[in-house]
Amino acid sequence: MNEKTNTSRRSFVIAALAIVGVGGGWQAWVHRPRTMTFNPIENLPGWRQTTFEGLSAPRGGLSANAAFVGINDQAPVQSLDPKQLCRTLFSSTDDNKVPVAVFSDFFCPYCRTLTQRLADRASQPNANIAVKWHELPLLGPSSVIAARAATAADMQSAYPEFQSRLMGSAFRPTPEFLLDTAASTGLDPAKFVADMEGQVVASRLSRSRSAARSLGIYGTPAMVVGRTLVIGEISDRNLDTLIDMETGTTSTC
Repeated sequence: MNEKTNTSRRSFVIAALAIVGVGGGWQAWVHRPRTMTFNPIENLPGWRQTTFEGLSAPRGGLSANAAFVGINDQAPVQSLDPKQLCRTLFSSTDDNKVPVAVFSDFFCPYCRTLTQRLADRASQPNANIAVKWHELPLLGPSSVIAARAATAADMQSAYPEFQSRLMGSAFRPTPEFLLDTAASTGLDPAKFVADMEGQVVASRLSRSRSAARSLGIYGTPAMVVGRTLVIGEISDRNLDTLIDMETGTTSTC
């Protein structure tokens, strides 16, 4: 009996170590350093793109227009010229900070970690980036509602906090749920409701769609660092490298 017990224990320990080893190997593979290569973006001289793994695309495949329908109306999405694109993408005019534009969908799992990572970076006392948040709801009607709510929260300078509250809950696209979430985040509930249903939020979402179309963004998360577009996930190491590369290169925006 003791020999059988010892054999079972050894088997259990070996199996557990194997699981840990596989899990650790998987995490190391996911977060491995990857060399960045760049390709120019068509019709945007001086802009470029690098792509990594980890992307949430619209359900049902990707057609030329599939990623750009569903917000408020079926109006065609207009592309922007480079100057309009800069004004739409970025909010900072501080030459000491690299402007970063982030496109996300509430139901995109990769977006959640990227939002938190960038919010943490931007909140540091000596932050070298200035982030502007863009909603690109591609994953259904509930994504559109969440996008309106997040944009309304951003109008009270509470985008990361509101998103964190949403992501920590079982999202329900109802007025009551969103109002409770806004109140628990410290927002002015009346302003939140008015903004969420108002023209300013609708216009911001429309401009974000136009910026996405201009850049060729077809899924989330997507991020523009200076003049470089990243679609998908990016490691902290590669993000640091990209920020260093883009420092001081955006003064013409």
